[in-house]
Amino acid sequence: MFDRCDGETVAVLQAGCAEARRLGHDYLGTEHLLLALVGRRGALPEPVAELLPSEDAVRAALSRHVGERPSLPQGELLATLGVDLGDVRAAVRRTFGPEAVERLRRPVHQPWQPWRRPSRRCTSLLAGTLLVACRAKEAFENARRDAERRQLGSIDPAALLTGMAEVQEAMANRLLRDSGIDLDQLRIILAEATA
Repeated sequence: MFDRCDGETVAVLQAGCAEARRLGHDYLGTEHLLLALVGRRGALPEPVAELLPSEDAVRAALSRHVGERPSLPQGELLATLGVDLGDVRAAVRRTFGPEAVERLRRPVHQPWQPWRRPSRRCTSLLAGTLLVACRAKEAFENARRDAERRQLGSIDPAALLTGMAEVQEAMANRLLRDSGIDLDQLRIILAEATA
C-alpha cells in the first residue's frame, strides 16, 4: 500500500494508524484515515479542505457511532479469557527462535489463489500489527484508479479522499454525513479541484 502513495499520503496513513491505536482499534479503517486527513487538511486542495468538517466534529461523530469507551485491544481482550499475549509471544520465540515474532511483520508473498485465502489475523495479533479493513482496501483501490485517471504516478491525499467517498458503506462517509457534509457536493468539488 505504501509503495503506491506519495509522501503526503504516507504521512496520512501513518497518522491514521496512530489514530487507530489511540482509539484502541486493531484495524485501520476509513474513519481513521478521515481523522488523519482532516488533521492534515493542508495536503488537500483548498476548496476541499475548506469543505471538510473540523477534527473535533469528526471525533464527535465517531464517538456517537462507536461509543465513548474505546474497544479493548486484542491483548486486553485475550486477557479477559485468561490468555497473556506476552506469554504467547514468548512461547513463539522459544519454539521458533528469537526472531520469530519479528519475521511475522514482514510481508508474505503468496501467489493469488482465490480458492485459498489465508487469514493473517493470528499472525498480525502476534506481530502487533494493524489489519486493514475491507472498506479501507476498497478506498485505496478506488484511489489508485483515480490517480491513474489523473495520470499521477502515485496516490495523493485528494485521490485517497475521492476513493473513500466512492465506498458507499464506509464509516468515513457516515461521519461526513453526520458532520453535515453532502457527499455529492464533496465529490463534485474534489473532481473540480483535481481536474
